[in-house]
Amino acid sequence: MMDIDQQVLPQPLAKRALSAHHLLGIAISAVLYIICFSGTVSVFKEEIQLWEQSGEQAVTFLSSEAAQLAAQNGMSIDPNTAHLFIHMPTEQNHRAIVETDNKEIYVDRDGNLGPEVDRPWSDFLIDLHYYLHLPKSFGMIVVAIFGVFLFAMSVTGFMAHPNIFKDAFAFRRSKSEQIKQVDLHNRLAVWTAPFHISNSLTGAMIGLAVLSAAAIGTLKYDGHAEAVFEPVFGAEPEVDSTPTPLANIIQALNFVASKHSSTVPLFVILHDPGTRGQYLQIMSEHPRRLIYAEKYNFNGNGDFIDTVGSADGHLGQQIADSVYKVHFGQFGGLPVKLAFGIFGISLLYIIHAGMRIYFIKRMAKGHPSQNLERSWMGIICGVPAMFLFTLAISLVVPAADTSLGIIFWIGLVVIVIGFALRPRRRTNLRQDLHPSRD
Repeated sequence: MMDIDQQVLPQPLAKRALSAHHLLGIAISAVLYIICFSGTVSVFKEEIQLWEQSGEQAVTFLSSEAAQLAAQNGMSIDPNTAHLFIHMPTEQNHRAIVETDNKEIYVDRDGNLGPEVDRPWSDFLIDLHYYLHLPKSFGMIVVAIFGVFLFAMSVTGFMAHPNIFKDAFAFRRSKSEQIKQVDLHNRLAVWTAPFHISNSLTGAMIGLAVLSAAAIGTLKYDGHAEAVFEPVFGAEPEVDSTPTPLANIIQALNFVASKHSSTVPLFVILHDPGTRGQYLQIMSEHPRRLIYAEKYNFNGNGDFIDTVGSADGHLGQQIADSVYKVHFGQFGGLPVKLAFGIFGISLLYIIHAGMRIYFIKRMAKGHPSQNLERSWMGIICGVPAMFLFTLAISLVVPAADTSLGIIFWIGLVVIVIGFALRPRRRTNLRQDLHPSRD
């Protein structure tokens, strides 16, 4: 009797473990799909933000005097802020914004304050893609880990198919459904390889930088993770909170305009504004370069000190500052963005085809996973549906901006459960597994 029990009892446990394994695989693919879907849409975040801000006054140019006034006005509404940012207008975004640690407000071309910034859906989108609506430091690490998964899947996919380039244009339409999906999965993977390999790698680099900084900061800089990024973004001087007049932004901007006229100022950043320890940075874009921006450093009087070195520093520094543009396709203008959008859609289909192949193979072995397959289709249909639903909510209920993440996840879970509980459909196994006779 003991021998029979030993043989019989482990089987239900093994089946439960196998079901849990399959469910975990679906969950990983689902999260990866959500990250890739939100990333594809995020390529156009500037256009989305501009659309959300369409009712605000357009500002095509902000003079140095207007920037100085905008900073003073920003300090008047948040005098204790430790940082002050001026978002300069660009060709892609004809808006000017002054931002403190607690406020974000539009300014007009003269530097006068307007209404508070309100772009709830694009904020929802960015928070989803960067952090999955988790606490930011933890969420970025989670997203980075999935970037590593995607990069590993891309590399191992090539290694597992030695003839993948030879068969780059093979598509056997008359074969079985499994072979069709395999051909589409492999062909799209080859054609878009430069995109999804570089995109997954840069995404992993962005997120894992936070984890690495936390570890290195703990081991080397007494827990100060910010010190790890100083070679890329520059170091802040010691804090001296003695009150003093606001930094001379006019002189600093005029210096950049005269000495570096080919660059485009993106941000004016004041650290510890209105104190003796304040210092000023102007982040200025270098056209035809992949770096995000060079950082020009000034003291409180507006006297130039040095640059951080993103444009002409060591190679590692330039690469680190180029990761953002490469990841989001922020180079080459709208044609590159459109290409990234097409590549992103292809990547979404590659993920879906991979899961479709998995379900067909299980069916061929006589172990169909219809509940999981329907749940997966709930993800495929539910993610875009909830994107559209949250967008509609943000337009109809302006006060719902802080709840869009909750609405998205609850709605997606409901859709997935609804798909999973649908009545079982009768699948033509013969048609899926064998070539058609057309």
